[in-house]
Amino acid sequence: MNGDTFLGLELYELLTLLGIIVGPIVAVLITLWIDGRRKDRDQKLTILRMLLATRHVPADPSFQLAINLIPVEFGRNRSVMDAYKEFIEAINVSLDGVNDERIVKNTETKTIRLVFEIARSLGFGIRETDLQTTGYASSGWAERERLLMDSQKAMRDVATQLMLQTRLNAGAQLSLEERRYIGIPDESQ
Repeated sequence: MNGDTFLGLELYELLTLLGIIVGPIVAVLITLWIDGRRKDRDQKLTILRMLLATRHVPADPSFQLAINLIPVEFGRNRSVMDAYKEFIEAINVSLDGVNDERIVKNTETKTIRLVFEIARSLGFGIRETDLQTTGYASSGWAERERLLMDSQKAMRDVATQLMLQTRLNAGAQLSLEERRYIGIPDESQ
């Protein structure tokens, strides 16, 4: 014993006591930090999986959900957020009947870049060209989706026709455009 004491404890006793108290606290804090990082990565991986699974089917609800979660999960990642901003700008360009092919191609390109940046931020070595050229969507599924969209448009058209005919039967005056829509000839002719 060398005589150095603090609160009546020698240095080795004080260090042992400190280790007994601080050790478990530090272990819990490290565990919580690791669990937080793991949870954060798992949430980001979920978004990447949804985007990879639906990248060629942007009308899929999972694709849209993943897109809307990107700012929450990747908000601090500049390269992902830059790609996200470019994607949002691309999808907000309306088809104009003239440049439709260019607009669709640009949107597809920005989609792939966004998925690539997310994959890269998570440490995956996926090549951007592989994202463009690979992926599977069966032709039967694509046909089903096309038929579903066509039937929804047809239902909208039927509802519009019924509404206009009901207005006409009730004595309402229809505009020239409305009259043409339901097949009534122009009265001024």
